[in-house]
Amino acid sequence: MAVRADLERWGIAEDTGLAASALDLAARLSVPDIRPAAASMLHAQLRATLAELAKLAKPEAESGDPVDELQKRREDRRKGA
Repeated sequence: MAVRADLERWGIAEDTGLAASALDLAARLSVPDIRPAAASMLHAQLRATLAELAKLAKPEAESGDPVDELQKRREDRRKGA
């Protein structure tokens, strides 16, 4: 499920209230006979919930940043000393 993958990538536990809400919304959207009006409302709420969760996400390290690479190497050397 894409919502679970987003939560994992963002480092957010599934047992938090907002995360549980997103998973519930996604599950409700998976019902085969969902009415279009209900699906539209659920999609809107899921997008809003995921936007809030994205704000809580752990920052992802940007690859290729020379300053970050130097800092990581320095930290690794200190740990090894």
